[in-house]
Amino acid sequence: MVKKISINRNDEIALDEILYLQSDVNYTAIHTINRERLVVSRTLGVMENRINEQSFIRISNSHLVNLSFIISCRKDDRRLIVRLNDGQEFHVSRRRVGVIRELIRKSPKATLLRSK
Repeated sequence: MVKKISINRNDEIALDEILYLQSDVNYTAIHTINRERLVVSRTLGVMENRINEQSFIRISNSHLVNLSFIISCRKDDRRLIVRLNDGQEFHVSRRRVGVIRELIRKSPKATLLRSK
């Protein structure tokens, strides 16, 4: 069974099609694997509670990322950066670094890259 989330009264999206969600004040932009960008009039916190899945991780105040699409994690200039399989990179907030590193280590798809 594919889990879905409602984006408005008539539309739903499968959770495994979502790369990440991005906060925009009282709105949330949902970025999908087919490069579609959907905007919903809910905060990222509300969307995070609705998703309530262990496959999504809050990496900062403004990003909620699908763990299935993280392919690497690296340290750059004292910051931790996660990279998605589509090439996008996101900075991890300092207070979430420990949790992210632990999840990355447990993920069979992701590799921990060392900074040079």
